[in-house]
Amino acid sequence: MRRSFRTLSVLVLAAVAALAWAQEGGTLTIVAAEEPDTLDPQKTSTAITGAIMRYAGDTLLTKDLDNAYADGLASSWSAAEDGLTWTFELKPGATFHDGSPLDAEAVRASILRAKDPATQSPIAGNLFEPVETIEVVDADTLRITLDRPFAPFLDNLTDPRAAIVNVAAAQEMGDDFGRTPVLSGPWRVAEWVSGDRIVLERNPDYAWGPSYTSGGAPSIERIVFRVIPESATQVAALETGEVDVLPNIPPTDVERLRNDERFNVVSFLRKGVGLFLEFNTQRAPFDDLRVRQALNYAIDPEVVLQVALRGLGQVAHGVLPPSIWGYWEGIEDYDPGYDPERALELLAEAGWTRSGDGPLTKDGVPFRFTLFTAPIDTWTRSAQIVQAQLAEIGIDMQIQTYEFGTLLENLMAGEHDADFMGYTYTNPDIVQLWFHSSNIGTGLAHSHFPSEELDALIEASRTETDDARRLETYAEIQRYIRDQALWVPLCTNENFIAMSSRVSGAVVHPEGFLLLNDATLE
Repeated sequence: MRRSFRTLSVLVLAAVAALAWAQEGGTLTIVAAEEPDTLDPQKTSTAITGAIMRYAGDTLLTKDLDNAYADGLASSWSAAEDGLTWTFELKPGATFHDGSPLDAEAVRASILRAKDPATQSPIAGNLFEPVETIEVVDADTLRITLDRPFAPFLDNLTDPRAAIVNVAAAQEMGDDFGRTPVLSGPWRVAEWVSGDRIVLERNPDYAWGPSYTSGGAPSIERIVFRVIPESATQVAALETGEVDVLPNIPPTDVERLRNDERFNVVSFLRKGVGLFLEFNTQRAPFDDLRVRQALNYAIDPEVVLQVALRGLGQVAHGVLPPSIWGYWEGIEDYDPGYDPERALELLAEAGWTRSGDGPLTKDGVPFRFTLFTAPIDTWTRSAQIVQAQLAEIGIDMQIQTYEFGTLLENLMAGEHDADFMGYTYTNPDIVQLWFHSSNIGTGLAHSHFPSEELDALIEASRTETDDARRLETYAEIQRYIRDQALWVPLCTNENFIAMSSRVSGAVVHPEGFLLLNDATLE
């Protein structure tokens, strides 16, 4: 039985007896499966940077262990009756890592930088997109006015990529800011050795942590993110004590590590679709809806789940998983399902024919395309499964692997036929990042699918404040994206975290990350 997030939120991942041996300081080493594109939270498009920002940065608001909105840099917040004007009271005395004050003016400058088109922010700019004006009332009071009602506003303020940055330092440091950003969190970025590690060091002056923590400086002296792309190497590093935390145990190793007393293992359904194939709709043959629909019939996600993920997860049916509010339960029945005969019928309608067991061809040209992916073991195995399934109906799918940052650059530039991707997010506004036309070429809209109809639905989902009507809109969005076959949804994985038993006081937050503010090491 899957443990609930409420259970996880109060689960301390080490034996109480170990507390007696805990001490100040020490180094906690965490596996990073890929390298960040940048450590500037306003310029990143990678999940790993968001994970690091949980420890190096601070946001205006956070979520507590019951997943309710809680204090961050702001001690309190309130909205005017129209829901457009928000007042934030900041905690006095907060500073950036360089000692400069983190006051209302600094917060204003940070938000304006995120919104500035020159920043080219793929995520943070969207988080603050509806902000129209920012007024500094006094050093500790900020008033933000939105240009329209905006349902995800508070949720967006808790996103780690909404961390407040020192704009003066960013301007002075230029590109170097992305290597050692000046933020305000309980740890500061001390070093980034490309291809190897990112080192965070304890911020001894930290005294403005959330109220559901002690609020003060952490005990752990250093957090090291070790860049280890290969799953087998990750597991070996955990078992030899080279690393302390493996955030995503490979499916092949889950049972063994669960039964190893040296580690504590917890699990939860990923907050996001773990793997999907998405089409570049601007490139043939995927500019033809019938072809995209055909591949949805030709690929069997159940086989991908059982073989590549050992069944540790769920088949994905659309762009949202059950773990995110807004998921439409009817999407499972709306899913066209696996039907290779129907796939061939649609391909024939699109002009692709097959003689016997030969390749599909159109005007004498065989059906061949390249899938761009990252060197993630489960993705590699999944790509081979999909490759074999498509070969059965005469489609030749080549597989091209790129380092994750390069992969994202290629997808943004539209250099792909199709790609493998996954996401982790906390709310259904992910559809704005992934499908709104404004993000084509500059963000995560890798389908390159301009649609006024879809844009309107997404805008409606953001401006509607009635939850019931929002849910209806999200259901319509999920149906629309399915109808246009922009993706082949594959799997939402069960996420397994393994942690060395020498760690005490680390808590799994409802949003799926380790809260380390009050953790100690033996």
